[in-house]
Amino acid sequence: MSKYKKLFGFVFAISICLSSLTACGAASEQESAENETSIEAASDDAVPENTEDESGLDDQDDSDMQIAGELKEGDAAPEFTATLVDGSEFKMSDHKDDVVILNFFASWCGPCMREMPAFEMLKNDAYSNLSILCVNCEEDKTTVDALVENHGFTFPIAYDEDGAIGAKYPTDGIPYTLIIKNGVIEKTFLGAQDADTQYKEYKDAIDACMN
Repeated sequence: MSKYKKLFGFVFAISICLSSLTACGAASEQESAENETSIEAASDDAVPENTEDESGLDDQDDSDMQIAGELKEGDAAPEFTATLVDGSEFKMSDHKDDVVILNFFASWCGPCMREMPAFEMLKNDAYSNLSILCVNCEEDKTTVDALVENHGFTFPIAYDEDGAIGAKYPTDGIPYTLIIKNGVIEKTFLGAQDADTQYKEYKDAIDACMN
């Protein structure tokens, strides 16, 4: 029996390592540390009476909070207006007649940065009714401007310093990408491989919406 436990533990560890290569958690390392500190502090507090009943209720509430607001294919894409790095604005309702590829990313997210050239390739395909928007997740304007300049990105990139746009499109991790047609979410992607792989996946989804 111990042999199988060791084998299971090894397989589980490998699966965790592989998953970390395709998507990044939405929380930063600093936030994670703060959460751990809060949990440790909470564990030192006195436990009230009727712990079992209250614990069960808390678990249910946490589960409901995690799924609340999550978007599914077939849902209407929430409206927002974003300021772009080039100084212009992107308003979702202005693109109701387009197919929109909407991406959420951050500079600290490895999978996000590996797939970014895919959006440059899609832009170069010169679709007549495709709108591309990559929304940076809560990094400051200086960081985003430097990122765009250093990498030479020419596709539209938006600031979301306060997380207001991301709050309308909740996700368990990034990169998070949605294909939207006529204001409706047609396809969602969580995580990413290399740019060539993502370009093909996104292009196939876009072509399917345009046919």
